Amino acid sequence: RERREDAEVVAQHYYIAYITLSGFDRTGRLESRCRAEYLWDLANLKRKVGVIEISRKGVLEKAYFIIPAVCSYLTETSKNYLANNVNRTNLQTQLSEFSDNFDILYDEMKHQRIMTEHPILNQLRKSSGFREKVFFLNALLINLLMLVFYSYECSGTFICGDNEGLDNYRIRPGWNEVVVALAVFQCVLALTRQWWYVVERGLPKANQRLQRDRNNLPSNPILAWILSLPPEQSDPTHRHMAKRRHRHWWQAMMQPEKIMLVRGLYLCSDLYFLGISVMTLTNILAIVISSPGGKLLLMIQLLEVFNHSRVLQNVIRSITYRGNSLVQTGGLALLMMYFFGVIGFIVFPQYFQFGPADIMGGRKLEPNNNSARCTSIWKCTLIVLDMGLRKGDLGEALDDIEWKVEQDVADRYYIFYRMLYTFMFYATVTTILMNIIFGIIIDTFAELREKKEQVEEEITGRCFVCGIERFVFDQLSTEGNGFDNHVHDDHNMWKYLFFQVYLREKDFDQYSGGESYVFAKTLQLIKDPLTHETVTDIDTGLELKTSAPQPELLWFPQRDAMVLKNQRSTMEQQLVGRMRELEVKTSKVTAQLSSQV
Repeated sequence: RERREDAEVVAQHYYIAYITLSGFDRTGRLESRCRAEYLWDLANLKRKVGVIEISRKGVLEKAYFIIPAVCSYLTETSKNYLANNVNRTNLQTQLSEFSDNFDILYDEMKHQRIMTEHPILNQLRKSSGFREKVFFLNALLINLLMLVFYSYECSGTFICGDNEGLDNYRIRPGWNEVVVALAVFQCVLALTRQWWYVVERGLPKANQRLQRDRNNLPSNPILAWILSLPPEQSDPTHRHMAKRRHRHWWQAMMQPEKIMLVRGLYLCSDLYFLGISVMTLTNILAIVISSPGGKLLLMIQLLEVFNHSRVLQNVIRSITYRGNSLVQTGGLALLMMYFFGVIGFIVFPQYFQFGPADIMGGRKLEPNNNSARCTSIWKCTLIVLDMGLRKGDLGEALDDIEWKVEQDVADRYYIFYRMLYTFMFYATVTTILMNIIFGIIIDTFAELREKKEQVEEEITGRCFVCGIERFVFDQLSTEGNGFDNHVHDDHNMWKYLFFQVYLREKDFDQYSGGESYVFAKTLQLIKDPLTHETVTDIDTGLELKTSAPQPELLWFPQRDAMVLKNQRSTMEQQLVGRMRELEVKTSKVTAQLSSQV
């Protein structure tokens, strides 16, 4: 196997040399022979050899490199997330944020490689999607059984009359064991999913936040003290340094690993982790609680539907995206209801009187049967909140007030107070504030949809690397697929990421001129602060490199592409040729006219 890998590396180097020379061949013979009938295993060579264009001091040149094996572990989920969430305000911010994610994506590739190489973790990784579907289908089955077989028991039967009390409910005989067995199976799936999320996503996310916040601790001194870590724990390269390697075992035992606490805090701030934790906890409680109502906690498992529906995720996102505005507007609505509750407590206490609802023909004649009187501001506010939101009209909560026209009646103006009171509630709360809340949600949903369409338009209509529009490349192509070929072959954004991984895994002394130029713009070697020597990975022996504090973007071919320059030069040559032909024809015509004269 090692000999085969070595032979493949040699073939890849020969292939790079061949295509490099073909770029200087004016006759085109070398490029014409770069086909499968002339080169063995050409498809595999193209897949494992990357090519990008770099701008070196304003001049575009191609850089060929062998794509590292770890790059094959980049997940489609990470690709889609980065492509859809990168800041596309302008080309500079887009490439800057893309560069900021190089280290994060590289760490994820290494993490995915570790899980793939481990046989058990690899099987769990492959079956992750299947287990998610089984978890959701099992939750549906459990709740379907509870929907059909859970009912109240009256006089030893599950058929209750209209006058019988509804005190005891339980699942019908024979089905309790089925629900318990399915709940135990669901609990195993929930625990497995939670553990797998911590291993696959949770801890890498926590480590990313730890590195990102290492030099940006919160301003709160208590939080800053909790999240602060000593250098040997906060710096992932510290374990590769000489001082760390020569620590004694008793020194490691004496020093507590505070990083585990910080990782746990970051993990608990992950909303998805909290969501699946709630599902796991309710599943355990449903099994442990012996009362019939304990099994009903399994209805929480149906929230898993949000993980399987992109539409529902967008609905929830439309509510949470402007959560701050919704919370503030909702708080204002509650404040207004409190104001109206206080006014009702002062002005209309005798009219907020409710007794049991009158029933005629099985229909309630009164809209509210709270059996509560407005004897306190608390009760008045609850009545306003209940009737005002549920009915949308606070007048439903007030008894009718008689229209009195006598001059000597003390409460003859109460009818006007009531009209003003109910109208102001309808205008401010029901009409304005509630519509503002609904408007925020609807506008946010439309904004998210428009933003998604803009991102899709950017992805399909503009090159991520150079920022040139699609039509520029398509009009230069005879087949109309110039843009697709460009973003796949010339300016493939993931090839630029792979090139950065290639620079990180290649020795600094073996860089070519172009590679040294890109390294100087984007990376730096990690030096041991004691020995001032380059730190090497104790596991792989590779030189450790990290992103520069302020990486430059000049090496990206911004607003330029070699295919456009080649096309321009071809068009210029064609124009010069036509000019020469025109000059020859003109000279011939002039000679003929001179001879005739």
